Amino acid sequence: MASRLFRKLALLSTTGLMTATMAHAQDASTPAVQSTEETEATIVVTGSQIQGAQINDVLPVTVLDEQQIENTGASSGDELFRSIPQAGTVAFNEQNATTQNNVRGDVGSVNLRDLGTGNTLLLMNGRRMNLHPGFQTELLVPVVSPDTNEIAPGSVRRIEVLRDGASAIYGADAVAGVINTVLKGNMKGGFLETDWRASDGTSLYSYSISGGLGFDFGGGRGNLTMYGGHFHENGLGAQKRDYSRDDDRTRLLLGTDFEGEASFNNRNTFGPFGQFDIQTSPNSRTPINDDDFYLQPSSFTGCRMDFRNGICARNGETPTTAVRYNTIFGNTLISGKDRYNAMALFNYELSDSVEAYFEGSYYRSENKRLNDASAILSAVPVGIARTAYWNPFGPTTLAGGVANPNRLPGTTIPSTGADVIMERYRFVDAGNRAVLVDKDAYRLVGGLRGNFGAWEFDTGFVYSESKVTDLETNRVSLTAMQQSINRTTSDAYNPFNGGCIEDPGQGDCTPNPASVIDTFRINVSRVGGTSLALADFKISRDDLIALPAGNLGVATGVEWRRETFYDDRDARLDGTITFTDSVTGVFNGSDVAGTSPSPDTDGTRTVYSAFAEIFVPVVSSDMNIPLVEDFNVQMAGRIERFEDIDATAVVPRVAASWTTIPGVTFRGAWSQGFRAPNLVQVNDDGTTRSNTRDDFVVCQAQVRKGLLSSLDACPGAGVISFRSGARSLKPEDSESINLGIVLEPKFMPGLTLTADYWQVKQTALVGTFGDDNAIALDLLRRLGGSTNPNVIRAAPTADDIALFTGTGLTPAGKIVQVLDPYLNLDSRVSKGWDIGMNYKVPDFGIGQFRLRLNAARLKSFVQSAGVDGEELLAGIAAGKLPADVTVGGLGELLEIDGRPKWRASGSVNWESGPLEIGLFGQYTGKIWDTSVVRDILLVSDDPNANFYRVKDQFLTNLSVSYTIDNDTALSGTRLRFAVNNLFDKDPPLADETYGFYSELYTARGRVFHVELRKKF
Repeated sequence: MASRLFRKLALLSTTGLMTATMAHAQDASTPAVQSTEETEATIVVTGSQIQGAQINDVLPVTVLDEQQIENTGASSGDELFRSIPQAGTVAFNEQNATTQNNVRGDVGSVNLRDLGTGNTLLLMNGRRMNLHPGFQTELLVPVVSPDTNEIAPGSVRRIEVLRDGASAIYGADAVAGVINTVLKGNMKGGFLETDWRASDGTSLYSYSISGGLGFDFGGGRGNLTMYGGHFHENGLGAQKRDYSRDDDRTRLLLGTDFEGEASFNNRNTFGPFGQFDIQTSPNSRTPINDDDFYLQPSSFTGCRMDFRNGICARNGETPTTAVRYNTIFGNTLISGKDRYNAMALFNYELSDSVEAYFEGSYYRSENKRLNDASAILSAVPVGIARTAYWNPFGPTTLAGGVANPNRLPGTTIPSTGADVIMERYRFVDAGNRAVLVDKDAYRLVGGLRGNFGAWEFDTGFVYSESKVTDLETNRVSLTAMQQSINRTTSDAYNPFNGGCIEDPGQGDCTPNPASVIDTFRINVSRVGGTSLALADFKISRDDLIALPAGNLGVATGVEWRRETFYDDRDARLDGTITFTDSVTGVFNGSDVAGTSPSPDTDGTRTVYSAFAEIFVPVVSSDMNIPLVEDFNVQMAGRIERFEDIDATAVVPRVAASWTTIPGVTFRGAWSQGFRAPNLVQVNDDGTTRSNTRDDFVVCQAQVRKGLLSSLDACPGAGVISFRSGARSLKPEDSESINLGIVLEPKFMPGLTLTADYWQVKQTALVGTFGDDNAIALDLLRRLGGSTNPNVIRAAPTADDIALFTGTGLTPAGKIVQVLDPYLNLDSRVSKGWDIGMNYKVPDFGIGQFRLRLNAARLKSFVQSAGVDGEELLAGIAAGKLPADVTVGGLGELLEIDGRPKWRASGSVNWESGPLEIGLFGQYTGKIWDTSVVRDILLVSDDPNANFYRVKDQFLTNLSVSYTIDNDTALSGTRLRFAVNNLFDKDPPLADETYGFYSELYTARGRVFHVELRKKF
């Protein structure tokens, strides 16, 4: 086995020597990582796996040192990475974690350039981090990411962001770039630090306690550095913020162009006032005069039948706005959490040429929040038997001849009663769901580095493992709940008693007894795990051949890694315990109300790879060539073999820098990249999801019959979508171009200005066509006489045939399922600019100033359609489809639901003796919220004119610190006072779950914090 592995790696290494580059640098404690070293006059960015190579300003790199990290005011890795303008939206966040199918808990993701979660490689001390065990859908596709919260800001020496594709050096998932976290190693001495924070005007607070100790041993040949820390945050309820306390946010739009727009009222049709369907005909058997009805307070208009106790029934399938429920009621906005971390860094010189090193870390997080009460799915209604005790249309007499006290008078329903279907209902009296998520992760790294003569080497092994347990309480078992409802005695659950009369959207004022609810209340769990095993070997030499302009350098290396994951769903979700409706006989693969079935999933991937790199100095300053001070070229390449999908990728990279005159350097790079489909996408045997979708085919028949005004009025219905992976998926391809300039004017020593243009083209992106698009395509093809086979329908009933008669459309039955597999579908082209400034102001006797700016300008983000998408677009353009049918997620997506044009951060720091003052600013530009569409459409050439414009935001942090430096016991003590979000800016309003885009903004408001640190 070992010899076979060696042969594969040797073969890959030999092949990889054909190509070459990226900018890479060596830190004494972190070999083979991108770095920036500061000198008095300039910032020198070196970029090579070739140790010792001097390659200045070749690649676009953003570096955050300890001072900048403090400026951000971050208390977590998530907050820290959000401060980087190129970091993009954060898909994994606690406000976005609303369902069991989402990543939940104390977790953050990384998404450089917004090229998609999973396209950024996150490193720690130069080697990749393990993926977080959870996954969720992004554009209907499961995505994965490392957890940025595993990185404690206090343990970081610097963060290096390579803003360029790096697949040629690092391999899969480095399409958008690389972020390397360099930890504080080789410490001599120790520190203790406490930090207390409080959000202004709320009860939200947090505190942290951390410490570290480092010392040399073995006569200075070795060093051991250890860290540890604990962070606690108490949490904040959604009702504490005006924008997050209610799904109905129309009150916040008063005086704006969107005043009164219905899109901002998101109260839900599933509430304690249920919606039902009487299984009897004709409809005239009840005063409702309709088989469909919903409950409401009797004081509301439209009552057709008295249900007693201030409740009445109104005809229809969809409850009116006034009856709908505020799903945020009782929810948590910011979770309560605890984080624990411990770390040890060790290095020891075994000889003058070989050093051993070790890195070990452990991380644990505990997270708790409340989410909205359980509701049934629209695609999984529940049958209520005619004999159910609380059925208002039950038999006239009960067993023993006793009159049924709950049967409502005034109907002609047979004396034997009628079954009722519960189509919309939320179990508010069961209480909000408590979500408890615990995570444990550890990482071990060991290796050797040094030299064999003139050759430098580094070899190491990484093993990392993570486990997450997601436990949710107050869930509802469909089977047990139906049994409770259908009891024939008074201890049955009563879904017909409504909620709160004065405001149906706030709680339930007529709860069932807890003893009844407890019979179907359950806990639901999801356990996931990932692991990463990695072994690598790299050698380099910076003086292989002497050239006229300098020495030619070379580096090459091989890598083996094994990744695993498993996702173990609750028995009530994975198909072990299912639900079969005892009244209708309909089967559902999930026994949990409100959650679609999800099978257990697991997978393993083994990857063999090799890279090679050369650095060629073409022109040097001593060659005296006009306008060519220096000209250097790098070339690199990588070959990577994925065993599980039987795919091999080979990608090249070429980069160059040209210094025309001292202080003016042009740089550029071209590279190809790839990203293998993640293990979830490949190994998903089939996941069903229930979504509310418009059946365009049926609604088009209704439009032609005059039953609907347009397809825009099509009432949504529950649709089951079946998504599955395939080992036939291929790696996504990418092509990146970077062009930039670096200015270091001699007349302003200490100033560096950079500007870089970038472009990334991605092809064969893994995605799904989308069940809504599939249904629209079914309509288009039916208009032409065929069908979309991915939309599976039942045989047309007599009512269906009657509806379609005279419409020119072939009769279509109800949608049973939409097949929506993962495919290599679309392509995308993204373009933008990065602008940077770093100015270490010369000391004029008034203290030392440092100015920094990092700005990202997204120029365009164009998503192209696949074959089926093009067919749909062509049908719309040709007028074959009604104008009401749209295809989302295609075309120019700049500023659409994220992706602002501008993001920027900057800081000013002043130091004078023991005193330091820092000022930090962060800007996020405007975006369009496409979930908000004007009720009365504007006629405009701007395709976004009818969407809501989410405002921009500028946040300011201020900090003041004082360090005691004397001969007393207090020497080395620093007191720091800071205010994050100095002017207490709320996140811009948006039509999102908690009233703002949690992918871009935070709900903490103005935060005061006091920090005390003692060094010894």
